Amino acid sequence: MKKSLFVLAISSLAAGTAAAQSSVTLFGIVDINARSTKNDGTGSLKSLSNGGYSSNRIGFRGVEDLGGGLSAGFWLESDINPDIGTTNPNGKFFARRSTLSLFSRFGELRMGRDLTPSGAFTYTFDPFGVIGVGGSANTARNRGQTTFFRSDNSVAYWLPSDLGGLYGTVMVAPGEGAANAKYSGVRLGFAAGPVDVAASYGQQDVVGGKFKSTGLAGSYNLGVVKLMAHYYIDKVISAEEKRWLVGATMPLGQHELRASYVRSDASGGTAVFNAQDANQIALGYAYHLSKRTNIYGTVATVDNKGTATFTVPGGPAGITPGGKSTGYEIGVRHVF
Repeated sequence: MKKSLFVLAISSLAAGTAAAQSSVTLFGIVDINARSTKNDGTGSLKSLSNGGYSSNRIGFRGVEDLGGGLSAGFWLESDINPDIGTTNPNGKFFARRSTLSLFSRFGELRMGRDLTPSGAFTYTFDPFGVIGVGGSANTARNRGQTTFFRSDNSVAYWLPSDLGGLYGTVMVAPGEGAANAKYSGVRLGFAAGPVDVAASYGQQDVVGGKFKSTGLAGSYNLGVVKLMAHYYIDKVISAEEKRWLVGATMPLGQHELRASYVRSDASGGTAVFNAQDANQIALGYAYHLSKRTNIYGTVATVDNKGTATFTVPGGPAGITPGGKSTGYEIGVRHVF
C-alpha cells in the first residue's frame, strides 16, 4: 500500500512538471530574389536582394501553461539578410520582435519591442505586404516617425480571440528619454467570413510637434479574388500626406496573382512639400511549389509628380525630381 502511494505521488509530481514545461518553436522565412531597378537621372542597378514576397526572419517562440486559464509566452524574432548573411543594420538583433506575454481569457498583455498597431494595419491590407518593389510603403515619407512600424519598450493589450470576429490592440511606449521614441496607438477591427474591416490611430513625438497616423481599411474575399483597400493620413502639424491603395489577390490553384494601385497626395505644408505627389502600380505572380515554398515575380512603377522623389527599393541613389522609378524582381521564398 505504501509503495503504491509512493508511486502515485511520484507520477503526480512528474505530470505536474510536464504540464509546466514550455513548448519552444524555431521558425523563419528565407526569401531571395534577383532585382533590377531604374531611376530617372541616376541610371539602373541589378542586384541580389531580399524580401520580395515575405520579410526574411528567424525566431524562437514558446508558451507555458500556468494553469487556471493563464499562460506565459515569449517571442524573439530577428531580421536576416540571407544574400550577405547579416541581421538588422541598426544594431538590434531581435529587431522584428522581442516580447514577453501573459495570456488569459481576458486577452493578452505583451511587453517589449513589437509591431505597432498602425504598422500592423498597413501589412494586413496590402497585397504586397509593404515590402519588395510593389510594397505600398514605397510612396510613404519618413518624417521622423522612427516607431511607425515597431516600437521599443512598449506595453500592449490585445483583445481575446473569441469575441465573434472583433479584434484590437492598444499600445503605449513611453520613449524613456530617447528622441522621437514616445508612441501610443490603437487598432480595432472586425473579421468574420469574407469580411475584414479595421481602423487605426497612432502618434509619436517628433521635432516640432507630433506625427499622427490615421487609417481606415477593409477587404472582401469573393473566393475567386480578394479585394482590399486602405486609406491613410500621416500628419505633422498642418502638413499631411494622404495615401490610399486599392488592390487584389487572386488564387488560381497553385498560382497566385497580385495587383495594387497606390496614390500619395501631399497638402497643408510648404509649396515644395505640397508638390510631392506620386502614383505606383504593381503587378505580381507567384507559383506555390508546396505549402512552404514558392517562386514569384513582381514588377512596379512609381510615377512622381512635381518635385517628388519616391523610388522602388534597391535602385541607385537618387532620382530626378518628378521622374519615374521602375523595378522588377524574380525570387524564391521558403518558410520553416
